[in-house]
Amino acid sequence: MEPMYYIGLDVHKRKISYCVKDGSGKVHAEGWIPATRFDLDRWMKTLRQPWSAAMEATVFSGWIYDHLKPHAAAVLGRSHDRSGGMEQATRTDAVRLVRCSTPESRRSTWD
Repeated sequence: MEPMYYIGLDVHKRKISYCVKDGSGKVHAEGWIPATRFDLDRWMKTLRQPWSAAMEATVFSGWIYDHLKPHAAAVLGRSHDRSGGMEQATRTDAVRLVRCSTPESRRSTWD
């Protein structure tokens, strides 16, 4: 059986930060991509299969959810709980969100 890869996505208007971990918690990739369909497609081609993703449910993330869903084992949307001003996409948020994509925390805003 192939191992599952878990991805946390911190979505903002122009940028998506990501963190990819395996089931043991080992980080396989971290970074960011522009928030476009073209760049998502290019990035998805680099991912090991199968994979599951979690991201914050924001005004910017609905189209991303729809775009990723056919390619993933699961895509979960989580409500944005923080308050405050505008924030830039950060590695820390992507790392925090990757924990949301693991089987023990499966609850999606959109599902």
